[in-house]
Amino acid sequence: MTLFAAAVTVRLGRNVVLADVSLTLQPGQVAALIGPNGAGKSTLLRVLCGDLAPEAGSVSIGGRRIGTFGIQHLAETRAVMAQTPAVMFDFTVAEVVRMGWVQDALYRHEVAERAFAEVAAACKIEDLLERTYRTLSGGEQRRVQFARALLQIWRDNGDPEPRYLMLDEPTANLDLAHELAVLRMAREVADAGVGVLAVLHDLNLAARFADELTLLHNGRVVSSGSPCRVLDADTLAAVYGTSIIVEHHETLNRLVVHS
Repeated sequence: MTLFAAAVTVRLGRNVVLADVSLTLQPGQVAALIGPNGAGKSTLLRVLCGDLAPEAGSVSIGGRRIGTFGIQHLAETRAVMAQTPAVMFDFTVAEVVRMGWVQDALYRHEVAERAFAEVAAACKIEDLLERTYRTLSGGEQRRVQFARALLQIWRDNGDPEPRYLMLDEPTANLDLAHELAVLRMAREVADAGVGVLAVLHDLNLAARFADELTLLHNGRVVSSGSPCRVLDADTLAAVYGTSIIVEHHETLNRLVVHS
């Protein structure tokens, strides 16, 4: 069941932030939104997850408009990892992750505990669970927030319902090791059947981890498709306003972007 945005337009005040934007996200796929600051990437993510209604166009999952989903159903279908989630009180890591569980009415306590344990192990945060969240490093906090979002859309094996994970700049302000750790987890989640959409600024990370890219500029789609199609040097140079070189690295067997 595909997530599909059709001809989405968003106006904030007098400014058209998105204009006639269409996008498709399949379960099992990692897709990335790329483009310069102010291109409309985070706004599009908000529309796709149902937090912002477009002025025109629509977003649907499996042919059903996202605006018709109940709060519970929407929460179980898609989870969002925001850029800077605020945790104001001294919650433990375990408490923060458990905030993602939205299925108490459907599952017994032992199932919830199994889901929690699976997610903690997958995100490699078992040694952090008793720590206070606000004492963690930025990279550790991102892993915890990733786990919280993942727990929100957890399903028993074999459940056919589609699930989507939205990541708004998940690698911002992280060192290289933590960048790779977060995106490797995103890849593993997609391989398990979840549709993953990430806003990324680093074009090399996008080339490495994404199956599909959507390049935005001034609220419009400039190009979409595979990294080989979208990461065109001339197109990127025009969008980013600087000289850009795109090469295929034989050893890495992927595109490398540099200026």
